[in-house]
Parts: sequence; structure tokens; C-alpha cells
Amino acid sequence: MGRSNKDVGGYRGRRTVTDILRFIAIALAVAVVLAVAGALYLQKYLVYTDDGVRLDLPPFLQMFRQEAGGKEPAGSVSPPDPGNVSVVVEPDGSASEPPAEPEPAGFAMQLPVDDVINGAAAGKLAEAGAQALILEMKEASGKLAWHSDDPTAERAEVNAAQSNNDVIKQFNSGDVYTVARVCCFRDDSAPYFRNKLALRRGQYNWRDEWGLRWLSPAHEDAQAYIAALCGELGALGFDEIVLEDFHFPVQGNLDNINRGDSYDPAAFTAQLEAFLTQVQGAVEPYGTKVSLRFPAYVLTGEGSALSGVTADLLDRYSARFWSEQEGQSALAVASGGPAAAERTVEIVTQRQEGAEQFQAVLPAEE
Repeated sequence: MGRSNKDVGGYRGRRTVTDILRFIAIALAVAVVLAVAGALYLQKYLVYTDDGVRLDLPPFLQMFRQEAGGKEPAGSVSPPDPGNVSVVVEPDGSASEPPAEPEPAGFAMQLPVDDVINGAAAGKLAEAGAQALILEMKEASGKLAWHSDDPTAERAEVNAAQSNNDVIKQFNSGDVYTVARVCCFRDDSAPYFRNKLALRRGQYNWRDEWGLRWLSPAHEDAQAYIAALCGELGALGFDEIVLEDFHFPVQGNLDNINRGDSYDPAAFTAQLEAFLTQVQGAVEPYGTKVSLRFPAYVLTGEGSALSGVTADLLDRYSARFWSEQEGQSALAVASGGPAAAERTVEIVTQRQEGAEQFQAVLPAEE
């Protein structure tokens, strides 16, 4: 019997289950090989962080990803903006770095003297980022933070422990810039024990608006006492001494002060000049700066006549001007020049446990 037309062309084999499985196995093997190769290639772009693992793709792959409309990988970091880079070109065509910026002003912080004695000062300064330390070495009460050899200090019983001297001197030998605050003639102790050195009201010591006694800035022994204390502070290694209340009083009931050699307004400025000359001579062997702190009212208006302070005196006897903002303006006006600003220390005062505390910004050194 002959073949029908549907058998013309011979047998066409069908795909078996084995053939299909073999194809799938080959495809999977190729995929695994590609995945392993890709993982090995991209391994160097894996970044391990505290938040997990992230993939930082190379720039050319990031470009393709962005062109394809994809988003950057989560956590990827863009290169920082280099900012404005300036180059100074010398006349001969060579390039050099731009001129260096001036050194920033130093931050000065006041700490209790006890922090130096117990060793805590260095850590507190470092924590605050301060480059200078301010210590109140003579208070308005007359008390000293060190042991002085001056007979007046011994008689007035204002000395601190002798052991303080060695500790303070050792600290001052370090790298920290140290400033000693000295309250000069406002002194509630020495006039009590040596009445002849005091500003007097009748038969009694005169007292100011705070109820405190004053040494007479005109008295030679009173001047010598403060100058001797400053000389001892210079020997202890202080870089700078700030004199406060170095002038005649300007507040309180001034009309009650006994007139005479210890209080003659016509001689105020000359007597302050004699005093400051002594102080500078006492600290000169140690290279210690002498600076003056003053409120604005001692220099402006009637205050200058009452205090004896003049802009010329400040300019000649003060390495730096420690003054509040209004004092800076007053000094600038009185001195008539910008040099005052370059020598002015910006003071920020705070009240802590009933005592005035200093923070200050020292002008940059030349």
C-alpha cells in the first residue's frame, strides 16, 4: 500500500524532556559563572560601614546607571567640592601658595588657682580649647594666691600657702600663656593693718561703693607694695600681669576722702605715672608684660579728672588694654587712632558663685 502525501519529507524528531533539561542546566551554569565573575569584579567596590554594606560603583558604571534613569546607590558619597583654590603667580611666571593668614587671636580662660594646685587646669583648658590661662592672684579683698615675702603682706595676713609658689612656677614654665590679675589699690586688708597707707575719711579708712577700703595710689609705700607683688609674680613666671583699680577711685562718696598729700587731684596723673614706672621696673628682669584694665568711665568726661587716667598714660604704660566694649570705644575716641584696637583685649565676664569670672580674646601677636 503506498504512502500518503502527509508522510512526504521524512521524520522530524521532537525535543525530549532530556534535551530541555540539558538546555536549562547549561543556561544556569552560564548564569552562575557570570554572577561569580561579576561578584569578584565588584567586590572591590563594596564598602563596609556601621549601617551595613553599600556598593560604590565606579564612575563609568554610575554614568550608565544614571543615563538609564536609575538612582545612585543608597549611601553613596559624592566627591567633595574642592572650593576656591587660589594661586599667586609671580612676575617670572612661577606659581606659589597664597600668603598665609595671620594667626588667630588666642582664647583666654580664667580658672581658680586651686585648679593649678590640684593639677586640673591643663585638662580644663584643653577641653575648652583655650590657649591662655587667667589667674586672679590678688583680690579686691587683698588676699593673695601665693606667698609673698613683702612685710606688708605678712602683716596684713593675706598670704597663701608657701607650697603654692612652687606649683604655680612649675605650671608657668610650660607652654600655656599665663595672665595674672592684680587688683591694686582697692584692698580691704592692707589699709586695716597699715592705716597710713589708706585713703582716709576723718579718723577712719574711707570705703567705696562696695564697702571696701583703698590704699592711697599717691602713697609711696603703697606704690612700692603693689610693685613688689608684681615683681614676685614676674619671678613666678607669668607672661602678663593685668593691673586693675590701678587708679584713684571714681565711685562712692568721694567728697568724704581727706584731702592732702594722699589725695590731691592736681597730682593724680603724675602719681600714677610714678607707680606704673615702678611696676615696669619690677617686672622688667622677667620679660613680663604689664597691661591695664579699666572701665570706660575712668577715661571719659569727669572720670579722667577723678581717676588720673589719660589716654597718653595708657598708651605709654600698657602693653594691652583690657576693657569692656564700651571701654574700647572710649579709648579709640580718646587716643584718636586705630592702634588701640590692635592692643585691646576683648573681655567676656561671667558671674559664677558670686565671683566675676573672665573669658577673654587676646589679640594676635605680630
